[in-house]
Amino acid sequence: MPGLSGEVIDRLAPDRAIKNIQLDIRSDFILAPHFNAIFNRASDDLWSELEGKLRSGNYNPVIPLTMNVPKEGWFSRPGSILAPLDRLAYQLISDDLMPKLEEALDRNRTFSHFPSPHADEYFISNSETWEKFQERVQAICSENRYVIKADISHYFERLPQHHLINLMNAAGAKPETTKLLEEILLAFQQRNSFGIIQGVYPSDLFGNFYLSELDAHCELMGLDSARYVDDFYIGLDSLQAARFGMVQLVEHLRKDGLHLNEGKSKIFQSEHLLKEETEIDRAFDEIRTSIWGDLNSNSIHPYGFEADWEAEEDESKDEMRDKDIDTTAAINLLHEINRFSSKSDQIERFVLPLLGAAGSDAGLDHVLTELANKPHNSRIYFSYIKKFAPNDSSLRNKLEKLATSDKLTSDYQKMFLLAAMMTCPTVDRSMVNKALTWMRDPQIAKETRAMCAIFCARKGSANQKRTVRTQYENEASDYVRSAILYASRHFKGAERRTCKIAWGGHSTVNSLIAKTI
Repeated sequence: MPGLSGEVIDRLAPDRAIKNIQLDIRSDFILAPHFNAIFNRASDDLWSELEGKLRSGNYNPVIPLTMNVPKEGWFSRPGSILAPLDRLAYQLISDDLMPKLEEALDRNRTFSHFPSPHADEYFISNSETWEKFQERVQAICSENRYVIKADISHYFERLPQHHLINLMNAAGAKPETTKLLEEILLAFQQRNSFGIIQGVYPSDLFGNFYLSELDAHCELMGLDSARYVDDFYIGLDSLQAARFGMVQLVEHLRKDGLHLNEGKSKIFQSEHLLKEETEIDRAFDEIRTSIWGDLNSNSIHPYGFEADWEAEEDESKDEMRDKDIDTTAAINLLHEINRFSSKSDQIERFVLPLLGAAGSDAGLDHVLTELANKPHNSRIYFSYIKKFAPNDSSLRNKLEKLATSDKLTSDYQKMFLLAAMMTCPTVDRSMVNKALTWMRDPQIAKETRAMCAIFCARKGSANQKRTVRTQYENEASDYVRSAILYASRHFKGAERRTCKIAWGGHSTVNSLIAKTI
C-alpha cells in the first residue's frame, strides 16, 4: 500500500477531519457506539497510529463493516461504516481533495453537497441546496416543453473507481493523494474496481463530483439541466428531442457501466412534472415557514431533518424542547399522508424529525402502526420514538412486545430498536434476555450483535452482564469483541479493569477503545 510523503501528511488537518467525522456519525447506517467513543475520546491516539502507518507505507485498509439496509418494497442495499483508522484516512483525503473537486463543479447545474464555510457542518444545509435545486427544476420546466427526469440505478455500487480517479487528476488533484485513494477504494471493495461505500461524507463528495462529466456533457449539448447527486432533470423543446436525448443519455452512462433506473426515469410534459414536483414541496415550504427560526435549519435534509442520535451513552439526556412550536401544519400533513401515497416516505422523513425536535408525540400512533410494515424507515421511526421512550412506560412496553414478537424482519430494525431503548430508565428482564439471544446467534448480523452486547451490559442484571463478559472468549467477530470490551464500562470496577487489561491488547481497535474506558 503506498504511503504519503511528509509534505502531504504535514498539510493534512486531523482535528478538522475528526470534527467532520463526529458530524457524519449522526447519519450513519450502522450504530457503533464503541467506534464513536474512539473519535470522541481517543482521537489523538488514533491520528498518531494512522500517521505512523502513512509515513512508513504500512497502512492497510480493512474491509468495511456492511449490513443489509432495508429498501422500500422489501428489498435491501448495503450500508457501511469504516473501521476508525480507515474512516480517518478516508476523511483526511476527502478534506484534502475537496477544494479542487469543488472548483470542477458547475454550480449552476449541480446543487447537492455544497462545502460549508462553517465549522459546525461539512456541507451547507440540505434544505437550502434542495430549495435552489427545486427552483432550477421549475425554471427548466418553464423554459422547455418536455423534461427528462432520470435516476441512476445502484449508482454508488457501480461507480467506476478508475474513471473517478482520472477525473480527479484532470481536475488538478495531487496524484500522490489520488493514488492512495484508489488503493483504499479497491481495498474497501475487496479489489473490485467498481463501487464506493455509501453513507459517509467522503463518498457523498466523490459521488457528487463524478457526475460533473454529465453536467459538462449537457453544457456542450446546449441543454438545460439540474442535478442532485444522481437525480437529474434535462429540458428539451420537443417530444422527439426528448426521446433522442433519453437514448443519448442511456448510451453515455452505459460507457461507464452505469444504467438508468427504469422505474424512476421518464419523459414528462413540463406542466405535468411541475405539478407533481411542487405539490408536496409547497406543503413542506408551509411547514418550514411556520417553524423557521424555532428549529435549527442546518439539520434539514432534502425531505426534512436529519435524525440526531446520541452516540455517547453517558451523555444521554432529555432532548425535549421547552419552546412552544406550532406543529399544526406538520401534523395535518401526516394525517393526510394517504392522499399522497406515492410521497409517504418523503412526508415521514420530513414530518417525524420535526415533531420529535418540537417535543410533539402526535406521530407516535402512526409510527407504531408502520414499524413492522416499513423496515426501510426504521432509522427515522426509532429516532422519533427515542425522544419519548424514556418517559413513557406504555411505549416501552409496546417496544418490548415488538422485540419478542416475530414482526421484525431485519437485523437493521433490531439494532435501532435497541438504540431507541438504550436511555430508558428501566427495561423488562425479558427484553434483555431477548437481546442476549440475538447477541449469541451467529445468524444475526454482527453489527446488531455488537449493539446487543452494549445494551445488555448497560441494562442487564449481574447475571446478564456476566453472560456478555463470557461471550468475549466464544465470539468469532472482532467487531463484536471490541463492542464487549467497550461494554465492560458498565461492569463493576475490578471486573472492568480486568477486562481492560485482558482484552485491550488484542487489536489496534481494542487498544484505542481501552483508552476510552
